[in-house]
Amino acid sequence: MEQLGELQQDYAAIQAAGAELLAISTDNAAQAKNAIEKVKRRVNVEIGFPLLGDPELKTINAYNARDPLNPRIARPMTYIIDEDGVIRWKFLDVRVGNRLKGDRIVAELKSL
Repeated sequence: MEQLGELQQDYAAIQAAGAELLAISTDNAAQAKNAIEKVKRRVNVEIGFPLLGDPELKTINAYNARDPLNPRIARPMTYIIDEDGVIRWKFLDVRVGNRLKGDRIVAELKSL
């Protein structure tokens, strides 16, 4: 969940690049809310973007992002999807700890 705090630091730059940020986890709504509160307490950062819960793994399955080693969680993934729903860029990794930083997302947005 530390990644949420890191992404918040680049959220304004992501928006300035013309995008919106959504985070999705396998948590239910109450767990997602608790995760945001935990981040706020740990790093003293208010998360300004939505953290959506996907406990039934519908979105995670739709993007083929289920972790092969632990099917209850998603692999690290970042998608840039345009207004027409077309995936313009994606990052998908099998290593749970390998997550993109916000500055890389901003760079990819600017390159499109």
